[in-house]
Amino acid sequence: MPADRYINVGGINTRYWQVGSNGSIVILLHGIACSVLEWQRNIDTLATKHRVFAVDLMGSGLTDKPAGEEYTIPRLTRFVLDFMSELKIDRAHLAGNSLGGRLALACAIAAPERVSSLLLVDPAGVDGPNTLFEFRLASVPIIGELFTRPNMVGTRMLWNKAFSNPVEFVTKELVRTKVALASQHGAQSAFLKTLRSFVGFGGFRMDAV
Repeated sequence: MPADRYINVGGINTRYWQVGSNGSIVILLHGIACSVLEWQRNIDTLATKHRVFAVDLMGSGLTDKPAGEEYTIPRLTRFVLDFMSELKIDRAHLAGNSLGGRLALACAIAAPERVSSLLLVDPAGVDGPNTLFEFRLASVPIIGELFTRPNMVGTRMLWNKAFSNPVEFVTKELVRTKVALASQHGAQSAFLKTLRSFVGFGGFRMDAV
């Protein structure tokens, strides 16, 4: 597993991984409630031909979770572009899953001169309003706060839905790690702010930009 590195992005202490020394730059953007750990099976292979960066988004993983921040698509898009600027990355290929895919697309719209190409894996909300019932439920005030309290059983049930072969991938270690990250101070609030910025009880909000 790559070593954790940290950089200050606009006052936000940000964890990232950096692997590879040759080739074009690839930046990996994880989904909601995720972290750089989602890329541990991919990053070394990509690094044989590219310089690869994976970043914990603001509010996620081991990156800061400021209480006073907005966690909207535009704000997180600016965070990604600011991360690139801090590392003096002028242009990169962006690969993103779910929320990360949505942010990669938003970066290309906001700053097309900085995006070489896009790889979008099930980008959030792009193909219509449908999303998990659990995410729709979490968008409801008070209910969401109760429903998303970190626990082993609920976390396993949610992540079982994310894999076609959960027996192989949804291990005890993965669930424990997810619960530990979600139990950090400010993590639940940051998750709910992020989710509610583009998901309502009816599903993905098509007006979120």
